Amino acid sequence: MHPKQLADMISSRICHDLISPVGAISNGVELLLELNGPSEEMELIRQSAENAQAKLMFFRVAFGASNPDAMLGHAAAVSVAQKMFASGRVSVDFPEPWGDRNRNLIKLLYLLLLCVESSLPRGGIIRCIPTDSGWKITVDGSKIDAPENLWSAVLKGDPFGALASQEIQFQLARDAAENINIKLDASFSENSLKLVF
Repeated sequence: MHPKQLADMISSRICHDLISPVGAISNGVELLLELNGPSEEMELIRQSAENAQAKLMFFRVAFGASNPDAMLGHAAAVSVAQKMFASGRVSVDFPEPWGDRNRNLIKLLYLLLLCVESSLPRGGIIRCIPTDSGWKITVDGSKIDAPENLWSAVLKGDPFGALASQEIQFQLARDAAENINIKLDASFSENSLKLVF
């Protein structure tokens, strides 16, 4: 087995095995809130459990293995993405619906969302509008600090060099695009960003 496939399968297994117990914690907290009433401490635990569950579901798609024929519907894909970014400075908006799409295409979308997030030091709204082959991802009116070397490697195939753990989504996004023969087009300025695929 190729090391990349093995890594994807390990990621899927870890996320899959952790989603259930984290969900059980969230359900247990909800029950305690019903029995004992609200408290700041229990609310903090509830929010933390929900955030952890959202991240695990997002990471399972973004970093995990997927069947080449697997599909993911609009409602599920949007829900996972929006919950992932619900507690931070970045939010994701999907103003137009789409039908079922290949899970590997959603994987690329999620990885690119992580790349865009890392280019928004002050946060912002990432809008994703469906195209025939993917999405148009835009950010307007926010400070853009796109790491030029990483985006160049993603878009032009330049060498990545040594990557920090918080930058690995750039390598994985390029790999995911190549895996499904997707060509990315992009433009950046100080306060706008656009990706189309």
